[in-house]
Amino acid sequence: MTDLAQPERLKECELLVAGLVVQAMSERGIEPPAARDLAQDAELRTRDLALLGLSSLDWIALATRLEETIEAELPDEVLVTPESRSVAGWGAAVLAVRLTELPGAGPEPMTPRTQ
Repeated sequence: MTDLAQPERLKECELLVAGLVVQAMSERGIEPPAARDLAQDAELRTRDLALLGLSSLDWIALATRLEETIEAELPDEVLVTPESRSVAGWGAAVLAVRLTELPGAGPEPMTPRTQ
């Protein structure tokens, strides 16, 4: 993947996260912003999920839903660090997971030693 494609992929990842956040907010009876606004507004996309009205149980359930959607685990730091516990932080984590899934993007496979 070229470096030029990464900003577009990041936007897609943030929009995915924003859609799930909007869904979680709606389920809690919280009036959510539009998913696109949540992903594009500089203040909203970096706001801690707790400040959007979601409790710790809400965002843990949200993280589980996101992990099931992307079929991978999010790094622990994006779950426990308020600065990372946002649409922007989780979107970047999703992008990082997806980039490691690309052929040749992960660590070199170990080869058995010959004796």
